[in-house]
Amino acid sequence: MLDIVSIREQFPLTKEYAYFQSAGMSPVPLKVLDKVNNGYKSLSEHGDLFWHDDMLSQLQMYEKIASLVHCKASDIAFTDSNSLAMSLVAASFKQKKSNFNIVSVEEEFPSNSVPFEYQGIEMRYAKPDNHRYSTDSILSLCDNNTLAVVTSYVQYCTGFRQDLTKLGAALKERNILFIVNATQAFPLFPINMETMNVDVLTCSVHKWGFCGHIGTLFITTEKFRKEYPSPFAGWLSVDVSNSNDFIHTSKGKPFDIWSTSMQYNFGSSNYKSRLGLGVSLEYLSSLGWENIRSYLFEISDYLIGKLKEAGVEIISPINTKDERSAIISFSLKEKSNADLVQFLEKRKVITSLRNGYVRASVNIFTNKKDVDQLITGIADFLIN
Repeated sequence: MLDIVSIREQFPLTKEYAYFQSAGMSPVPLKVLDKVNNGYKSLSEHGDLFWHDDMLSQLQMYEKIASLVHCKASDIAFTDSNSLAMSLVAASFKQKKSNFNIVSVEEEFPSNSVPFEYQGIEMRYAKPDNHRYSTDSILSLCDNNTLAVVTSYVQYCTGFRQDLTKLGAALKERNILFIVNATQAFPLFPINMETMNVDVLTCSVHKWGFCGHIGTLFITTEKFRKEYPSPFAGWLSVDVSNSNDFIHTSKGKPFDIWSTSMQYNFGSSNYKSRLGLGVSLEYLSSLGWENIRSYLFEISDYLIGKLKEAGVEIISPINTKDERSAIISFSLKEKSNADLVQFLEKRKVITSLRNGYVRASVNIFTNKKDVDQLITGIADFLIN
């Protein structure tokens, strides 16, 4: 069981806001803030004296992440954004293949579609059934020229959680690559790249990673990298394992890029900020992953019940917890959803507008008082 009072102390914004916008960006807990502040304090006092220590700390953090998603630490890299991660995949496909298509779903966040469409890749989009996407609806669009399926673990607007194990098994049978954006799920919901047969996993960690805009995890299997190596390279991408220097300084001579995910390390990184993710994962792990998931369902059950009493239309699939996440979207039947979001913000109840719906995401610091503030705001808006 979570101690919500002590958790809220880690998030000062809870003193001022009823915050339902973690699906956009979660606030940074004080533990993470201290880590980042101390990192920059060290940079101010010592320059890059501890640069190599930071690099080793990042590798240790990768070990922790690997244990959470069931991959190897050498499979993990960072990119600046999910759009860049997907662009790397799209460019590597175009570099190696022709006459292929990719299957995805209609309600995906655009960072899952724009990079592929921009490369001129044929995209096919499964249509939703009450904002759900069955495995069969996705497979029905696949044919002999389908190279990959791209989907989110949790849909950003509705919170629908895909059955990755079932879909991944079906794709493996068809020899189709599985590319998953876990931004709205990691690390709160379980991921097993092996049993889910995921070839590429991406995750922008400013949402449920609680560490601000430090980039996107870009996790690729060894098999994927061998068949589709990085289409780009930088000075850190070059394999220098047989060199006396960690920098490739030769000019006009052949070289290889790393076979590991280090091939995606194009240049220097912001270690001071990125190491905050390690502190966040340690903090969340100390709370207990099952405790976290149990509480998210408990508080979202309370929210769902109150929304039903308020008479609004719940858009998110909520009939089974296997398809639920921390996101609940709803819609007013007669008044403007956009106006409601603005009305609530003036009352310091923070939601968001996505695809025309009001999106409310609960978190480990959300309590019943926050939900009651949201419901009271909706009621007051409806009578005005």
